[in-house]
Parts: sequence; C-alpha cells; structure tokens
Amino acid sequence: MPAVLLALMGLDIGGAETHVVVLARHLKEMGYKVVVASNGGRYEEEIVRYGVRHYKVPLHRPNLLCIWRSVWLVRQIVAREKIDLIHAHARIPAFVADVMGRPACVRFITTAHGKFTARGILKYVSRWGEKTIAVSQDIKDYLIESFRVKEENIVVIPNGIDVEDFNPHLPVEGVAAELGGGEGRAVIALVSRLDSELARVATNLIEACRQVQKDFADLRLVIVGDGDGMEEVAERAKELNAAAGDELVRLVGARTDINRIMAASDLVVGVSRVALEAMACARNVLLAGSQGFGGLITRDRLGLFRDDNFTGRRFKEKATVENLTRSLRDFLILPKDRMEEEGRRLRAFIVDEYSSLRMAQETVTVYQQVLAKEKG
Repeated sequence: MPAVLLALMGLDIGGAETHVVVLARHLKEMGYKVVVASNGGRYEEEIVRYGVRHYKVPLHRPNLLCIWRSVWLVRQIVAREKIDLIHAHARIPAFVADVMGRPACVRFITTAHGKFTARGILKYVSRWGEKTIAVSQDIKDYLIESFRVKEENIVVIPNGIDVEDFNPHLPVEGVAAELGGGEGRAVIALVSRLDSELARVATNLIEACRQVQKDFADLRLVIVGDGDGMEEVAERAKELNAAAGDELVRLVGARTDINRIMAASDLVVGVSRVALEAMACARNVLLAGSQGFGGLITRDRLGLFRDDNFTGRRFKEKATVENLTRSLRDFLILPKDRMEEEGRRLRAFIVDEYSSLRMAQETVTVYQQVLAKEKG
C-alpha cells in the first residue's frame, strides 16, 4: 500500500485538524502507511495511539526561516518514510510541498477547507497540487474564480464525521455535572476558536443569553475553546455572572472531549464541522460564526447549508445580538419531544451523507487516480 504524508499547520482544536486526525485513522485501518507533519498540538497523542507517526515541523508560520526549515524537514521525512503522496491541508504546507524539490515519483494533492485569501502575493504563493479536494461546492467555485484552478482538477468531498465517536448515547454523567446541566436546566454550548471575529460571536451570544434569561431562568451557556479573544470573552462572562448572581456563563477552555460536551448539551452553537458533529450527536444546532448566520438548523432547511459547508456564508448575515436572541427564544419555546425528534432527524442525515468512512473512501479514490496517472 502507498505511504501518505498528511501535512497541516498544527494539531490543536479546529475543523481541519479534526478532519486530518479522522482521515489518518481511517487510512491506517485501510492498510495505508500514514505519516503526519505539523507543528503539533493537543491531538498528537491521539494519532500516535492510532499507530501514526508524527513529525514536528513548523508549518504554521509564513516567515522565511520556518519555511526553509520546513522544506528541509519534509525532504528528510519523504526520504526516510519512502513517501508516495503528500496531502497538504493548508496554504503553508502546500507551498512547502510544492517548492521542496520532490522526487518525480512523489505525488502532491491538497484539500481546501475554506476560502483562502486571494489578495496580493498570497494569491501567487498558493499551491493546489495535481488534484484539489474542496469540502464544499462554494469553495470549488471560489477556487475556480479566484485562483483559476481548473475545474477538472477539483473534487468536492464534504467533511466526514465519525458517527460512532459522535453519537447521542455516550456516557456523559461527569461532563454533564461539570457543565451544570440537569434538573430542567437547558445547556447551550458554543464550540469555537475565540480569535478576532469569532470572539465577537461569543460576546454577542453572551449578551443574547442575558436578554433571554429574563424569560428563561434555567439556562446555562458553556463556551468551549480559546484564542486571542479569550480575555474579552471572559470579562463579558464575568460581568454577566455578577449581574445575574449566578454562573450563567461557564468557560471551559479548549477540550478534546468535544463529543461528550455536545452529547451533554441541549443546543450547540457553531459552524462547519462543529455543526456536523453536533448533528451526529442528535443535538439541535444554531448556525452562527464569523462567516455568517443561518439560524436554527432543521431537517427541512439542510439543503440551504450544504453548498457552503454549513458556514452560513451564503446568507450574508452577521451573527448579531438580535438574531442570536431571536433564535435562542425560538429554540427554548420548543417542546422537549420536538427538540428530540429534530435531533434524531439531524443525526440520520449525518449518518447517511457525512460519515467519515465515506469521506476517507472518496479521498482514497483521489489518491488512486493521482498515483495511477503518468506524471507529465
């Protein structure tokens, strides 16, 4: 079986990072030799448990020293591990893979997890490989329009969710107690990085909860994640808790037990992979992030979100205090049986359309096509 190098910026909490961890596991199960190169992070231990070797490479920084060192290290990895194909998952790893002077027998593909900035020099240092996997149709369209990637070289393969790891029947007693749920209290979980615009979504959600709490007292907001905006988010949470005389908002930082946190919550706020994972846990989802706002996801609205990878980009609407408040109210007035029924329908959709095994199998098809093709 071929040897594959998965190259990404890091292995901390994030959609692309989780995607690579799950893909690495499935590839290993299929008999591939899998090696990962990144700057490391919280998921290092997990991929090592799968029997996947990790090399620490500074693929997270665009400065020349890090790029030069990354080129040197990746060359060593390719030679030592007898790599047949490099699969890059971000702009810097893709650039390194393209300029490193690969042997002719080593093939190169990329996955575009989002809309890369196409301004200035960034447009010209972006590399896309012999094939590019786009995780949604709108990203494929963007690659064609903004980077002139040939349509025939792009394959759309949506994010894959491990429906066994993310399911509604996980043991959650300890996590539920930590989150402060139970006894009729609704737990709302925001799962997100807390950088720049994402921190603004968090502070807006805190204010929305303050407004909703006047009518729905049994409410707890749990914020999962960290980032540069953590201090601002923590300050807003502290202010609200002091005014409420209760811990209405609880910050738990970045976690690797996201699946159990989701399973122990009633409503998950997030986008993209977070939304898909929450649906796999049969949880109701409020689609809100830095790129857009889609409101509550219901089974009859799923078609509206597929083409933009459940980001809400297509609606051109921001996650404001007003629309977050409105959606929270719409959710909290739902009867319990309606919430549960909606959750079951959302999980069925993920099982049918977004399983991680299906994603890995479709990715392997791309590998096989590229490896079988004569290099021109």
